[in-house]
Amino acid sequence: MNEEEFRELTTAYEMLVGIVVKLGERVEHIEKYVQNIPTPDKVMYRPRETEEYLNIKENYDLIYKRLEVLENGMQGSK
Repeated sequence: MNEEEFRELTTAYEMLVGIVVKLGERVEHIEKYVQNIPTPDKVMYRPRETEEYLNIKENYDLIYKRLEVLENGMQGSK
């Protein structure tokens, strides 16, 4: 291997190292972003006429409970 080929390989190696470093930085940013995305248990909502905030599961339970009350009330009026 002559000196020019060695310089070309060195340049290519340095470019590849730079690319790997940049990819590592991007992965780190993506990981930080994903860690900050709220999960369903962290999403809180306060329904009208209530004092406390509920997570998604608790909200669904409340909605289905109210739907059941409505359905049962309508069935009783037939």
